[in-house]
Amino acid sequence: MKRIRKVPGHRFRPWTWPLSEAARDLRESVVNPLLWFVVATAILLLLCGGSDALNVRQMLDRTSAYRQAGGDMMIIESPGNISGTACDNLSTIAGVRSAIALRVAGPVTALALPDAPYVAYETSADPTVIFDVNGRSGMVIARKIADQLGLGVGDELHMGNGGDAVVTGIYDWPNDGRQPQYASVVLIDVPTTERDSMFDSCWVRAWPMSEAMRDALAATVADFDMTAPGATNMPVPTNLNPMLSAPPSADDYADRPSRFAPCVAMLLLAAVGASAVRIRRVELAMERHFGANVAQIALHIMTTAVGWLLPACLVSGGLIALVLAPVADGMMDAFLIWIDVVLRGLVAGVCGAMLGVIAAAATIRADSLPRLVRER
Repeated sequence: MKRIRKVPGHRFRPWTWPLSEAARDLRESVVNPLLWFVVATAILLLLCGGSDALNVRQMLDRTSAYRQAGGDMMIIESPGNISGTACDNLSTIAGVRSAIALRVAGPVTALALPDAPYVAYETSADPTVIFDVNGRSGMVIARKIADQLGLGVGDELHMGNGGDAVVTGIYDWPNDGRQPQYASVVLIDVPTTERDSMFDSCWVRAWPMSEAMRDALAATVADFDMTAPGATNMPVPTNLNPMLSAPPSADDYADRPSRFAPCVAMLLLAAVGASAVRIRRVELAMERHFGANVAQIALHIMTTAVGWLLPACLVSGGLIALVLAPVADGMMDAFLIWIDVVLRGLVAGVCGAMLGVIAAAATIRADSLPRLVRER
C-alpha cells in the first residue's frame, strides 16, 4: 500500500492542543466519560480496593471485639508486693492508655443491705480508663451494685455505719469471660500520700500488648519472697479475660491474601485504559495523519482519562474510608489504614490505566487510517 503522506500545514502545538482537545471531549461527552467512570469505580470499589477493605474491616472488627472484651488489659497479682509508684509509671510508656494498682480495703456496707457488705478496693490512680467508668474517680461502684441499690452518679450511698458517700462513677462489668469477682465491688481513691505504698495487683491497659509490656508489668513486683509460706512461683502477668482467643496479629495482616488487590487493579485498569484508546483509534489515527505525534496523542488521551479516572478514585476512596473509619483507633490510625489499604489500590489503578493508555497510543499510526476506516 502506498504510504500516506501527512497533510502539510497541520501542526499541533505540543501542550495547548492536547489539553484543550481533552477538555472538549469531556465537556461534550465525546468519550462517554460516564461509562468509563462507572467501569473504573466498579473495579476499584468492588473487585479490588473494596475486597481488601472488607477483609481488613473483618480483621479490625475481631481486634475491636477482643479489646472490648478486656483483651487489651493485663494484670499481675502479688498481694502486698506491688509498688504503686512503679505501676502508675507504666502509663508513661508509649501505647499504654492507663495503669493503676489495686489493693483490698475494708468492706463497704450499705444501710439498705447490712448483711451483704461489698468488697472494696483502693486504687492508686484514676480508674476511669481501666474500668470504663461513667463519671469520675472518687467512689466508683459496679453497675450491679448501682442496680441493687437504685443509685446513679451523684447519688448518696447511705452507709451502715451512719455515714454517707457520694457515688462519683459507675462501671459496667460484662459477663464475657473476664474475671467475675470485680462485677460487684467498690473502687475508692487512696490519699495522695499513700500512692507510693504497696498494693496487691497492677492493671495496665495498652495496645498492642507486647512482650516488653509484660516484662514492664512484671517489674512492678517490688518485694517477693520465695521463701514465704504459700509462695510458689514468681507471679506473672495474665490476661484479664482468659477466655479470649488470640486476635489477628501483624503477620496475619501482612499475609492477608487480599493484599494483592492493587496488582489486580493495575491489570484491570490497564485493560480499561487501552480499551478507551482502542475504541477511538480511527479518530486518533486521523490526528496522527494531520501531524500529531505519539506524545501528543498520549497526552490527549491521558488527560481525557484523568477526567473520568479521578472522580472514580475520589468516590471509591471516600466510600471505602467510610467502611474502615468506624473501627480505626483514632484519626491517625484511620489515616494510616486508608493509606495502606486504599491509597495503594488507587495509585496502582491509576498507574495501570495510564500505562494502558500509553501502550495503546503508541500503536496508533498514521498509515493505518485507511485500514481502520474500512474495518469500521
